[in-house]
Amino acid sequence: MSHRILLALLLTVGTASAVDFKAQIAPIFRNKCFACHSTTKKVKGKLALDDAELPKQIGPGKNIIPGEAMKSTMLVNCTLPNDDADVMPPEGKNRLTDAEIDLMKAWITEGASLTGGGAAPAPAAAATPAAAGGLLKWTSSDGKIIEAQFMGLEGDGVLLKMPATGVTHIVPLARLSPESQAQAKSATK
Repeated sequence: MSHRILLALLLTVGTASAVDFKAQIAPIFRNKCFACHSTTKKVKGKLALDDAELPKQIGPGKNIIPGEAMKSTMLVNCTLPNDDADVMPPEGKNRLTDAEIDLMKAWITEGASLTGGGAAPAPAAAATPAAAGGLLKWTSSDGKIIEAQFMGLEGDGVLLKMPATGVTHIVPLARLSPESQAQAKSATK
């Protein structure tokens, strides 16, 4: 798992969307998809990803299924091997990076909001003892904070469950502040 997923996870506090569509997802579409999927250039496969057209692609049975990233054909097609006929972008051209795929996956898992976005970085919070099942504040090594439920440790990662989506993410211990690392380690004792 890419360490950059932490950036997507730690851009918010509470129930706001952690991935900011306008700042993080729209640039991916512009840079990697618009050559073939924009009303300003061309629209292949009846798929336009312009802001005005994108809502038509989101929903049950559509290309982007909110909350179900691995059932969303848009994400699945971007993760196929280069030699697969359905891979996007095709023929190995301008492929999405692992970090971009992680952001797309997180955005779809969080509900594919076109209006949600990350909150401004909050000041670092003091570590609190991990309460069984309760929400705790977790601070990244660069000072961003989220509230999430501690679910345990897995290898060198912390399992954190996001209250807004119910999705559990693995966050590398090394990407957490020393206080949050200590909080995670003390919760397993």
